[in-house]
Amino acid sequence: MKQITFNLPDELANKFELAMQLTCANRDAIGEEFIRGYLAKALQSAADEFRVPEQPKPNPQNAAQPQQQNQTAQTPPPQRADSAARAQSQSAGQGRIPTPRSVLPDFGKAINRIPRWARNPQQNNHKILRAFFELKQELGNVTIDALRRRCSDPTGHPNTYVPHFDNNYSQMKFDNGNSHGKVFEEHDGYITIWDRISDTLQKYRDFFE
Repeated sequence: MKQITFNLPDELANKFELAMQLTCANRDAIGEEFIRGYLAKALQSAADEFRVPEQPKPNPQNAAQPQQQNQTAQTPPPQRADSAARAQSQSAGQGRIPTPRSVLPDFGKAINRIPRWARNPQQNNHKILRAFFELKQELGNVTIDALRRRCSDPTGHPNTYVPHFDNNYSQMKFDNGNSHGKVFEEHDGYITIWDRISDTLQKYRDFFE
């Protein structure tokens, strides 16, 4: 194993350390995941840049007369020619290195998950969003402490009770890896909805209230 170090701005480094504590994630595994994602994108970009364009095939009609006499023996049947062209195209495509969507940062995976959460009141993501909108209506601004209390009260608020709240909530603040999909952002202890998924969430807000 080879150790690699990075310099990060203080604010970003502090958030990273907090996320590590909340998710109990492995630092080396996270670093490896980001490196693999970077390599996939970098290698794909290089492959696209240096790929040699396919040369056009000569037109059989421009061949000399002696060659035309042997055209039947030398030219493959149309079906075989089409198969050869498809095989050549597939072979060229194998040089590309696909970039898995899951390694791209902040692509908004929750956009496709919110409709499913909305229709499943027993799901933890649904309960956390329901608690957020309840507090938003009651208090105007939502703090992480208020949301934690609301989701940790099985007697007073059974519809928003979420066992292991911190683990579930932390999975809704990040978009990469195996997270549930980024929904929330935090600023000085206050929680807001991430702009990228806000429009989709507003369409389904009635389901969470």
